Amino acid sequence: MRSSKETKILNTICILLVLLAGVVRLLLWGSGKFGYNGLILALFTVSIFIWVCQLKRRLLQPHVRRNLMGVAAMMILWMAIRTMKYEFLIQKEHFSSRYAWYLYYVPLIFIPLLLFLSVLYIGKPHDRAISHWWNIFYLPAGILVAGVLTNDFHQLAFRFPGDFTTWSDDNYIHGPVYYGVLVWTAVLFVAVMAVVFVRCAVHGNQKKVWIPMIPFFVGIVYTLLYILKIDNVLTKMLTVPEIGCFLFAAFMEGLIIAHLFPSNDSYSDFWNASSIGAGIMDEEGVIHYKSQHSISVHEEQIREAENQAVFLENGSVALRSHRIQGGFCYWVKDVSEINHLNQMLADLGNVLVEENAMLEAENKMKEERTRIQQQNALYDDIAKKVSPQLDKISRLLDMPAQNESEFIQNMKYVSILNAYVKRCSNLLLLFHQNNRIESGELRLAISESLEYARLYGIKAHGAYQGEARLSGDSILLTYELFEAVLESAIPGANALLVNMDVRGDVLSLQMEINAPGTILSETILQEKMTTLGGTLNIEIDQQTEYISFMLPAGGESL
Repeated sequence: MRSSKETKILNTICILLVLLAGVVRLLLWGSGKFGYNGLILALFTVSIFIWVCQLKRRLLQPHVRRNLMGVAAMMILWMAIRTMKYEFLIQKEHFSSRYAWYLYYVPLIFIPLLLFLSVLYIGKPHDRAISHWWNIFYLPAGILVAGVLTNDFHQLAFRFPGDFTTWSDDNYIHGPVYYGVLVWTAVLFVAVMAVVFVRCAVHGNQKKVWIPMIPFFVGIVYTLLYILKIDNVLTKMLTVPEIGCFLFAAFMEGLIIAHLFPSNDSYSDFWNASSIGAGIMDEEGVIHYKSQHSISVHEEQIREAENQAVFLENGSVALRSHRIQGGFCYWVKDVSEINHLNQMLADLGNVLVEENAMLEAENKMKEERTRIQQQNALYDDIAKKVSPQLDKISRLLDMPAQNESEFIQNMKYVSILNAYVKRCSNLLLLFHQNNRIESGELRLAISESLEYARLYGIKAHGAYQGEARLSGDSILLTYELFEAVLESAIPGANALLVNMDVRGDVLSLQMEINAPGTILSETILQEKMTTLGGTLNIEIDQQTEYISFMLPAGGESL
């Protein structure tokens, strides 16, 4: 899901604050003016707080939020220590300046650890924690921090020639603790990269995995420029703590943009784009979300609709609601067509009562009766064809959900059934108009059903080859078989592959379902298949069901 407008604006503000801090350093560095480091600290602190507020709003996984709060705290600590060292600790040989230098390594040790613990949640459900054994990594981190902070007693991190009264942060020898910190940081960053690539299993996310790699490569470029002491604007604008804080935040933001961390950003856009007329109201009566297909309703109407349907707009719309955590979810159903048909039947009855007195109207009524009979025959055919799905939809809408999650999943399943009802009705209308239907209509029907299957949580994909004008019976039988496979696979299935091939006089449909809820019976639609000369083959390999369907469609190439 793409980032919302609010997120883009706030991220832009954060970047501008960082750039402003760099401009401040370029303008004031070497001028002798006091306090520009404090101004830079303020700019970075505001930027970090804006970023943290975004994370609290967007991230679904509480453990990831907690870890990133820790990263933000460490970044502020890092910047504060640096500002204190260069602004307030004027006597460079004083022990306080030396300990401020030691404190640099606290965020350097803990930020990579918190990042590593965060990426371990990639691919996990938002309410499931990682193993508590990973917390053992805090032990070596604490040992390294203690080793650096107690360097004055053992000098195993930094060894100074002479005594501490003449110490300098540019005249020392690295000790084993320092190299331990380097190894610790390098290993954790390599582990972070490895986890990101290994757990990026979704094909759509693999295409975006390069996004969080951008800050990583920027950090490599900055490190090379810094080590080689090449004169450039980047190292002048941002010091190591500043570029480190910015790149850490940018890396995590890249993981969110690449959808490796689930977020609730732009959920309002998804809700508005829904084909269901529905909305969500809180306990105070404030409607927070309303789809484009919904109508204006009042708080009293929503509360009343919890127990019985409330009819609005002269009875053409039925309103129902259901209590959820923190408020109500409501939805509307258009019943105007039903009312219209009832009114037509009532009018027709009045005409029949007066037919003896209205001889001239009799001929018109006969024509109207013929038209209505044709429509009724078509409606009966449609109703008979989709009656199982309509019954399921009615039961799901009338059945109270136990919780919000169950309600949402029920609505997703209703969407799958509703897509079949709509597309099957459309195919029947085309069939009544012409005995032959273009295979593209079948492709569109299957594509829409797969789209709602993906909304339900199934990794669905369809491939289509060939175009022809086929027998309407063949098209309807193929789509009916596809729906039977889809409904038998739910719940349970997590992946569905469909390949439709139209070549000459043969229509073939191959399906592969991983972990279907129910295995399809080979006798399904047996009578229709025998009549049309179709063949159905079902194979099971461990948890995967393979279905192959072939039908002599009698097509005309397009």
